[in-house]
Amino acid sequence: MKITEVSAQLLKPTEFEFQWKDQLPPRRVGMILLRIRDDEGHEGQCITWLAGPGQFEDMLPRVRDTLVGQDPHDIERFSYELTDNLTAPNAVSSGVDIALWDLVGKIHEQPVYKLLGAARDRVRAYASTVRYDTVPEYVDLALQCREEGFTAYKLHAFGVPDKDIEVCRAVREAVGDTMDLMLDPVNAYDRQGAFKVGKVLEELDFYWYEAPIEDADIQGLTDLTRYFSIPITAVESVGGGLKFVPPYLVNHAVDSVRSVGDWTGGITAMKKTAALCEAFGVKFEPHSYGSTLIQAAHFHVMLAIHNCDLVELPVPTGVLDQGMKDTLRVNADGYVDAPTKPGLGYEIDEDEIDKLTIRRLTVGDASSVVGH
Repeated sequence: MKITEVSAQLLKPTEFEFQWKDQLPPRRVGMILLRIRDDEGHEGQCITWLAGPGQFEDMLPRVRDTLVGQDPHDIERFSYELTDNLTAPNAVSSGVDIALWDLVGKIHEQPVYKLLGAARDRVRAYASTVRYDTVPEYVDLALQCREEGFTAYKLHAFGVPDKDIEVCRAVREAVGDTMDLMLDPVNAYDRQGAFKVGKVLEELDFYWYEAPIEDADIQGLTDLTRYFSIPITAVESVGGGLKFVPPYLVNHAVDSVRSVGDWTGGITAMKKTAALCEAFGVKFEPHSYGSTLIQAAHFHVMLAIHNCDLVELPVPTGVLDQGMKDTLRVNADGYVDAPTKPGLGYEIDEDEIDKLTIRRLTVGDASSVVGH
């Protein structure tokens, strides 16, 4: 069994404009579909949103040289070769890792989490918002999410302490004790602002306090973690892979570690990071915000570990599900059930993908990168 072809399709940007705090401009999100095929007709896929076309064009020759003609099971070897021993991973190599796990799952007709070693068959979900202009919009969406089945709700608010306090108070008043609430200001505060907001979040009994200050400020995170009983979670914006996590653990700088698997090494790196966190008695709560297949990649890791409480689903529901037949959805009990199809377990809609495709890149045996 050998890998024969790697290809990528550039997809149209989303119609929806995303913004997660005042300091970030709204933007439409572009997607890239990566495909890896073997000589027996199987295909692994990943739709990534964190890499631009230029990154793919630059890396596809290296990906070709690493993968084509090789056994798709050799994921650990590919991971090291494409991410420089996990010290400088990126969205392309991370997408390759995810697509390889999808491929191997399809080869063996098993969902990825079963191959990783299943721990459970469902995970409780939380709704993860974008930034809105007004407080009532957050309140209305929280109530809508509760109707959909969500029992937890995370606010991406304004990134301004006083404004964020106002919206957190309003949402807690609206939902009472029927939902767990979290706040993610996306590293927007200084230390003074972070302590100010944290005191209110403890009063409001929030479930966790995410990325209050810059992730690089390990001492500041350590101070927050020691001061507050509300769990502090961070590390999501750290650009390196597994080897960048230990300083946060040995300093007890966080109560749980965030991770963007589609940037920091894919499923392989996330599973290792989860084990490292478990050894330190720290939870691993990777984000799963992104395309359906990115959500799925994170979800399979969560299904294969014990030290994770929640899976993140973008809302409004379906806003990042372009080109898919299958999607992750919260059930009436507030959980997402494990997929039963092989690989990542969520099928793309080829007709819809064709309509969304702007440009194709193909790399196969002895070929160069070709756009057509």
